[in-house]
Amino acid sequence: MMPFFGAVLRQVEINYSGMQVLDWAIVIGMIVLLTGVLLYCNHYTRNVADFLAANRCAGRYILGIAEGIAGFGLISAVASWEAFMKSGFAATWWAMINAPFGLVLSLVAWVTYRMRETRCFTLAQFYEMRYSRKFRLAAGMITFLSGVVNYGIFPMVSVKFLMAFCKIPYHVEWLGVNWDIYAIMLAFCIGMGVFFAAFGGQVAIMVTDFMQGVLCNIAFVIFIFFIFKLGDWDASGGFVGWDQIADALCKESGKSHINPFDCGKISDFNIWYYLIGFFSLFYSRGGWQGSAGYAAAAKTPHERKMAGVMGTWRGLAQGLILMLFPLAVIAIMSPNLPEFAELREVINGKLALISNATERGQEMVPIALSLIMPSGLLGLFVAVMFAAMLSTDDTYMHSWGSILVQDVILPFKKKPLTPQQHIWALRLAILGVGVFGWVFSYFWEQETPVLLFFSLTGAVVSGAGPAIIGGLYWKRGGTIAAWVSYFFGASSAVLGIVLQQTWTKGFAKWLLENTGWEWVANHMDTFPIHGQYISFINMISCTTLYVVISLIEHRAGKPDFNLDKMLHRGKYDTSNEHVEKGDVGFIERIFGITPEFTLGDKLIYAASILWTLIWCIVFIVFTALYFTVGMGNDQWLTLWHVKIYVTLVLGVGCTVWFLIGGIVDIIQLFRSLEHAVRNDADDGSVSHDDEDKAKA
Repeated sequence: MMPFFGAVLRQVEINYSGMQVLDWAIVIGMIVLLTGVLLYCNHYTRNVADFLAANRCAGRYILGIAEGIAGFGLISAVASWEAFMKSGFAATWWAMINAPFGLVLSLVAWVTYRMRETRCFTLAQFYEMRYSRKFRLAAGMITFLSGVVNYGIFPMVSVKFLMAFCKIPYHVEWLGVNWDIYAIMLAFCIGMGVFFAAFGGQVAIMVTDFMQGVLCNIAFVIFIFFIFKLGDWDASGGFVGWDQIADALCKESGKSHINPFDCGKISDFNIWYYLIGFFSLFYSRGGWQGSAGYAAAAKTPHERKMAGVMGTWRGLAQGLILMLFPLAVIAIMSPNLPEFAELREVINGKLALISNATERGQEMVPIALSLIMPSGLLGLFVAVMFAAMLSTDDTYMHSWGSILVQDVILPFKKKPLTPQQHIWALRLAILGVGVFGWVFSYFWEQETPVLLFFSLTGAVVSGAGPAIIGGLYWKRGGTIAAWVSYFFGASSAVLGIVLQQTWTKGFAKWLLENTGWEWVANHMDTFPIHGQYISFINMISCTTLYVVISLIEHRAGKPDFNLDKMLHRGKYDTSNEHVEKGDVGFIERIFGITPEFTLGDKLIYAASILWTLIWCIVFIVFTALYFTVGMGNDQWLTLWHVKIYVTLVLGVGCTVWFLIGGIVDIIQLFRSLEHAVRNDADDGSVSHDDEDKAKA
């Protein structure tokens, strides 16, 4: 059997020296190239609509690639590696149950299609259209605070990753001064994000993120082939084969990395984590505004829908990287493989210098990778990770800065800003987000895994789920219901964050001394209810509150809301975005196929359904086999082996496909922006003329 991957050295010593001149040249060259593209894109940012949403001119490929890499991010890679190191393939298995449902949501464009129909730049702008201006202000503030706190650890995790990988020390003595290199690196990386987000707005963000996404996808394929090629070497050269991987993966009862039905003792990333995530796909869709600029940038609702469907293919190579690299580290760190003893000793020595246990888990993969990659690939890897960090940072800072201005500051102003004043207000807000990110990252002590921190901070806006779904799909959704559900979710999530941070710092001890509860005594080391559980409790509670109170409002005489007007449908369609090309059949309507679909769109649709259906069948069959005839570790390992190879082949093809389609989209984007008829009044404000006339 062909070895799965190999690690590192062949007839050479382990490279402990870190980045070389070639590696730094690759990183600097990428930064210079992106900066040149940024300066070019600034020419097309001429009004607020350009700055916020690229004047709604983006096609599916540029949306898919750019938004995909913005969502991937360096911190997302670290979070995924952290989860995989704990749960192994069990996480991959349970994540598979999300795929069919996630595809259905993409096929019918659940929430995203209707949200694009509203033509809103931000979620809170939709809140004003659907509920009230006061609710927009309150929800906008909560969304902003939740978002910036969530973003607060992005620079911390990303910079520590890069410093660990590049072997950059935290302090350096120079000219008699002890320089804090971590603080300087934070300022540089955040400053780059601020520069890209503030200088060219969504146009520059989208184009540079597209380029970074293309670079990352190509590099991911190179890394994958590098790993596989090393596996072809003679065994005497020193590499890890598939059999060695099998030996390294944990098979301890209740903590298996191989058998997904034997991982009940894994406390954080077990079946319940993924089942809650399954429900969250439906509930929270559209609620998180970290990439709000992309949500509004599509040239039509249909393009937005297709970008979501094509996400099935865009992320194949990324998904492999999230499995292959931690698998390599699991093998290297396994005491069952003595051939890696020297490398393991070096890694453990570096990890011993990190006092925070959570950070040790996050930095294990970058430290190990920095020791197994040759020069050239080291630089390419750093360039890719820096690009992934930058794409997420500029997107998030642009989103949260825009929300602060659009939904918190401007609604208070009686006199509207000029387009240039408006853009400068947005730029200053982005700078403010960057400053907050530096302060938070420098002083925050991470107590929980990244994904659980995301769940907890995301739970602050858990009330957004019913407010969005009810607002878009239910004409009886009430304003009071939105208020109550939103603020209940925010309050309970904030309480969870406080308990997470204070539990081991004295609160648990105080609670035990004053109550004597045995439950507290058994959970002194960590707060027992992690972020995913808190998020689920909030989702159920907020949904119940919204439905019950909306029905009470309706019984009290509240009139039904005019959804067609808000969605610009029928006689309210003034933008001609709903293109009619004939009717569709009954089966097509069931699958969400509308008259806008071309033959190519239908083929992509069918392929996406088929791919997901295949793995859904695999999930059902293997589950049935496990509970009937039984499944041993060898059978599970064979499944994972086949899945990786199939994904590899498709991932290479999709990388080429999206590269070609993305280049075409970029050309069309610039043409559209060059000839677009701009409307300075299209700045995210909501007109209440009809209400004012009615009151008069």
